[in-house]
Amino acid sequence: MPDGGTEPAFFAGTPAYGTTMLEIIAFCCGALVMVLEMVGARVLAPHVGTSAVVWTSLIGVVLACLAVGAWLGGRLADRHLSRRGLAFILTGASLGSALAAGTHRLVGEALSVAITDIHLAAVACALGILALPALCCGMISPYIIRLRIRDVATSGATVGRLYALSTAGSIVGTFLGGFVLISFFASGTILWGVALGLLLLSLPAEPSRPWGRLALVLLLLLLAVWDRQFRRTEGPLMVESPYNCMLIHESRDRGRPVRILSTDPDYSQSGMYLDDPDELYFDYTRFYALAVLARPQARDILMLGGGGGSVPKWLLSGKSGLDAAGLRLTVVELDPGMSAVARRWFFLPGDDPRLRLIHADARTFLNRQQEQYDILLVDVFNSCYSIPFHLGTQEAFAAMRRALRPGGVLAMNVIAAVEGEDGRLLRAIHAGLQRHFARVEVFCVTDPGHPGQLQNLMVLAFSDAATAAALRDGPGHSPEMAAMLACRYRSPCVTTSPRWNVLPCRCCGVPEPEGSSFSCDFLDVVQARCGRSCPLPSSAARGRHGHPFWGKRQGAGAHTARSRESRMRLCGPQPCPSRGGRLAVWPRNA
Repeated sequence: MPDGGTEPAFFAGTPAYGTTMLEIIAFCCGALVMVLEMVGARVLAPHVGTSAVVWTSLIGVVLACLAVGAWLGGRLADRHLSRRGLAFILTGASLGSALAAGTHRLVGEALSVAITDIHLAAVACALGILALPALCCGMISPYIIRLRIRDVATSGATVGRLYALSTAGSIVGTFLGGFVLISFFASGTILWGVALGLLLLSLPAEPSRPWGRLALVLLLLLLAVWDRQFRRTEGPLMVESPYNCMLIHESRDRGRPVRILSTDPDYSQSGMYLDDPDELYFDYTRFYALAVLARPQARDILMLGGGGGSVPKWLLSGKSGLDAAGLRLTVVELDPGMSAVARRWFFLPGDDPRLRLIHADARTFLNRQQEQYDILLVDVFNSCYSIPFHLGTQEAFAAMRRALRPGGVLAMNVIAAVEGEDGRLLRAIHAGLQRHFARVEVFCVTDPGHPGQLQNLMVLAFSDAATAAALRDGPGHSPEMAAMLACRYRSPCVTTSPRWNVLPCRCCGVPEPEGSSFSCDFLDVVQARCGRSCPLPSSAARGRHGHPFWGKRQGAGAHTARSRESRMRLCGPQPCPSRGGRLAVWPRNA
């Protein structure tokens, strides 16, 4: 900009529509960037899943590329400022999006196979697929700003206006991508649409000599049609919904044909024997029979997480041992697309009067519903990386308990370990359930001999002790049921996990952790107190969240911490061996 705020020669004679068009381009590019980011999660899903790890990697990579692009775009604007330069940047962003649309499957599969760590694989896939279009999109805003500024005296207003328009476009793109495009179009189609949109924006950016770009528009249209209709599809069938990217494939297991549904590259969501669709395929689903064994007269059943419909089909078919004719089954599934897949490819009955299918978030449903059930089945874990934490809180467990009648049984599938670092989630869930249920038991499904291994765990919670005793002591168990009951976790809950520190019980002085009893609720401070003969500490000795504790820090009441040698680490709850006392427990770094 020349001194004195005069208009640069480049802008001399620029028509008014030109400046307005720059603002329209800024708005549209802001929208397309967010559509690109929203669809990026769907593109990555078949290769690295849909967990928070993937979203973190995607957002970080896109922001980094936008930042680098903004730096490059500013430098380019200072050296070579022209409408043709803006058209060149828009064309580059378009070609980058087209490249992502055509190669995302190949790139994603190659990188996810070559890199085993989920964090590195997610970052690498995001870089390999979205780096080029995101970097080019980042160059657009500083270049447009430099083109639009005419006077130093009004440059602040100009920059603010363009940033506001770009941000408004991003807001529109976020809602458009999340609410509309992903719901109705495949991810590849959306990427081709972003590429075409960016290329079309290059035409008004530089109206002269448009024939090359028009030819590119025609070429991209042909490639998009070919990619959608004529390209040979290999591998599993992919079905996209507003919530999931589902893969369906068939194979053979133990000589029998099976059909598998996956929403995560490393974990299968549902499975079905093609020669007997009502038979349970996965081992963990068979452990739901323990809830039926504990409540054999159940009539009303609630299931959170329907998936491919394996367990609902098993219940409705009568193979569970319940009175199938009088059964009333309510299934709560978040994703309508998942239910459509279950009906089309996994033979879930769509018109059975005994089945009520509700599409809602499980926690929202629990908060609002007023009915009570005999059995509550929970199957909401997609993988150890996709954990619905809002279903692991004290409030959620209280809602689950309210949903059960007296004598009711809760059966929850959890993907975790029992011992060690990978067992922290299970121990927190176990402790939270203990606050609201009379008894909680854990069954190691995959490998009972190695409780420290990450595996499927079936957690059973009983609303009264009599029901738990009936399951444990009931006569005449079949060999299959006896084998499941033998998978109950019974070992002393001692671990080398550094998360918890334990003090001896103030009443009995027993430092052994077997049997301490505690609650977690995903909080920093864990409730702990001694038994009847030991009064609760004063209000001055209460920690955060109102939980009492013994000597968390020096000066916290009269009961200060014992020596480090007397501390022991805790891994799970059982009754205290003396006087029913409880050991004081708190996080090491709290």
